[in-house]
Amino acid sequence: MKKIFLLFLLITAVSNAQNKYNLNLDQFVKDGDLPDDWIVWGDYEIEMDSVEVVSGNYSAKITSDENGNSFGSIAYKIPANYGGNSLMLEGYIKTENVVDGFAGLLIRVDGSAGSLAFDNMQSEGLNGTNDWKKYKVTVRFPDDAKNIYVGGIITGKGVAWFDDFKLLVNGKKDIQFMKEKPIEYKPADLDSTYTNNSNFKLEHLTNIQEERLYKLGKVWGFVKYHHPEIARGNINWDNELFSFLPKINSVDFDAELTSWISALGSIETGEHDLPDTKEYEHIPDYKWIYDTNFISAGLSQELKNILTSKRERNHYYFGINRGVRNPSFTNEKSYPEMEWNDTGMKLLALYRYWNMMEYFNPNNHLTDKDWDVVLKEYIPRFVNNNEELDYKLNMLQLIGEVNDTHANMWYYDEALNRFFGKRRIPVKVEFIEEEPVVLKVGDSLNSKIQVGDVITHIEGKAIADIIDENLKYFPASNYPTKLRDMARKLLWTNKDSLEIKFQNKNGKFKEKIASVEEWNNMADPIPSHKMIKNDIGYIYPESLKKGEIKDILNKFEDTKGIVVDLRCYPSDFIVFSMGNKVVPKPTDFVKFTNTTIQNPGYFSFRNGSKVGSYLRRNYEGKLTILVNEQTQSNAEYTTMALSAAPGAVVIGSQTAGADGNISRIILPGGIRTMISGIGVYYPDGTETQRIGIVPDIEVKPSIEGFRNGRDELLEKAIEVIEDSNASTK
Repeated sequence: MKKIFLLFLLITAVSNAQNKYNLNLDQFVKDGDLPDDWIVWGDYEIEMDSVEVVSGNYSAKITSDENGNSFGSIAYKIPANYGGNSLMLEGYIKTENVVDGFAGLLIRVDGSAGSLAFDNMQSEGLNGTNDWKKYKVTVRFPDDAKNIYVGGIITGKGVAWFDDFKLLVNGKKDIQFMKEKPIEYKPADLDSTYTNNSNFKLEHLTNIQEERLYKLGKVWGFVKYHHPEIARGNINWDNELFSFLPKINSVDFDAELTSWISALGSIETGEHDLPDTKEYEHIPDYKWIYDTNFISAGLSQELKNILTSKRERNHYYFGINRGVRNPSFTNEKSYPEMEWNDTGMKLLALYRYWNMMEYFNPNNHLTDKDWDVVLKEYIPRFVNNNEELDYKLNMLQLIGEVNDTHANMWYYDEALNRFFGKRRIPVKVEFIEEEPVVLKVGDSLNSKIQVGDVITHIEGKAIADIIDENLKYFPASNYPTKLRDMARKLLWTNKDSLEIKFQNKNGKFKEKIASVEEWNNMADPIPSHKMIKNDIGYIYPESLKKGEIKDILNKFEDTKGIVVDLRCYPSDFIVFSMGNKVVPKPTDFVKFTNTTIQNPGYFSFRNGSKVGSYLRRNYEGKLTILVNEQTQSNAEYTTMALSAAPGAVVIGSQTAGADGNISRIILPGGIRTMISGIGVYYPDGTETQRIGIVPDIEVKPSIEGFRNGRDELLEKAIEVIEDSNASTK
């Protein structure tokens, strides 16, 4: 018996030794604690359950709070030191009374600049009560991945259990038994001269220093993206900037710049021919390199030598993603512990972002301000302000200069949250006819405020003045989208109450409304599809379950028309699954621009995409598509594809104007942002960025119509479908 017991222990030990990652949740579990190396995200209660299990001793149980306004998740971090093209996460899920949300497996692949790939099964719509079942989710595995997070998530109300996770590379190889790739460290990785402090501070910025910092920013960025030694990862370019900054006070600044650049290493000059500009839609501005009134002849020659030097096939600080061809920014440090009065760190943030836009923003030609002017304007703003909030507000406004709805600070930031207000007035608003109109009133609010009332003043200040003062803090491609985003924070405050003036059809009134820490301002869910008047189908893509569109289109096959309401963000990618049904033959609907590693800043058109298919039976009814400022990115792309259907009519108003795969950016102070990483055009070369999707029939909701419960866009769509003579294209 003793031998049998020892054999059992040996087998158990060998089994556990094979599992280098604790994906079965069983290693080092203690009562009330999470398994070894697992972490918690969100606000829900998480505990280990020894009764409801699939295998082993424990499963993870996540229980929502009473409100169900947040989420709960467990996650496990795995280094991305493996080769492959895709990652498949398998796992078992059990649910109980999940409502107003979903449960799902979660997988997120992170690079140095943030998330590169993500899926949480939201499109599967797993809710209700379900017994244990195995699920799978697959994402791409980018070359520049640093870490992989796997786990489970629940949103809304209810309980979910998770157990027995498995991660497969390329759908076949269990990561538990794969050998990790050796990590190759570049000299730039090993340079630890500076960590979270540049040791450079300016107390008072002079005009000469300002001019020199402008010149330095342009030179530093050009050399970063063109010098072969930096491309190879042999030089930490952040640290070089920090070391050089004190020399802005030198007698001969251009001579110092020239010596600095020439000392970076030998280059093979004349080995790179610049592209023929006629072949490119947009090209970088190199004129300043040749301008000896701006820089010295010696510095000009150094930069021209770099410009024509032999280029590397890969670059330490950026790559071009396969397939989509948008840039991926790599090896950029976030310096989360930076000091807010650190001038060098703030200048690094400005230079890094400005030059990323200079060489990798496909839409840099569309900014309201000349991009050189932006650099000049922001140098004193970054140097002369030494508080955290000043730095972050300056960065938010700098991001806004790009005029890209994708470009914002899309994460929770405590300083900015304090600035906008940590408390909420329980009234939801949306701008209609450029005025803030009440959409929803909190259940706990004892007030005569009604849906459709217009806010005219907050704390005695007119809405027009509030807009003028705060619009700069809401980056977006166009004015309607700025108002869209402002509406979400218009009634944020740090005060216990706000005095608000309203106007409705009966006149004006004011109320002092108490603020709350949180409230449920979510709109009632809209079904993914329904019938209107028995012969018109309606589809709301935000509520689609994965793959559901096929059954819906079969159900709507004999309808007179379909309304696709894209005033939302689709939960499933339906560009081709629906597009091939409604477009009867392969049809061009989009084309793209992108840059390359060898020639950053040169953007050329490449082959676009076609939608449509020769099916035994394509959809033959009338297709109408509803859009407004809520229509963004994938929704805009979907609109472009569905618009290729014969006789399709787009109805509504200007969309968000940000249609292109995102590229993520990380900046000092832990700031995270993004840009539209590729240019998106109609087949004839018409821009979509900023202007958005131009509707065939412009219809904007009216305040009067909203008060009367009308959806004027939907009404127009029904009219177009029912009346073959109605105004269309």
